[in-house]
Amino acid sequence: MQSKRLWTIREAASALGLQPGTLYTWAWKKKGLRFVHVGRALRVSEKEIEAFVRRNTTHPIKEQAKDQ
Repeated sequence: MQSKRLWTIREAASALGLQPGTLYTWAWKKKGLRFVHVGRALRVSEKEIEAFVRRNTTHPIKEQAKDQ
């Protein structure tokens, strides 16, 4: 089993383009990402960040032909 590193809240927020406070709010509300408690600190696994991005990726709708 390959282990992926655990990211701090600041690192995860930066990678996702969010404020750290947003991730703390998500952790408190138990939404968005799955968090890991390491003592009193919160961490996010690299695998969870990748899965979150995949789950929230949208694909553009193909344009219909203009001559129809």
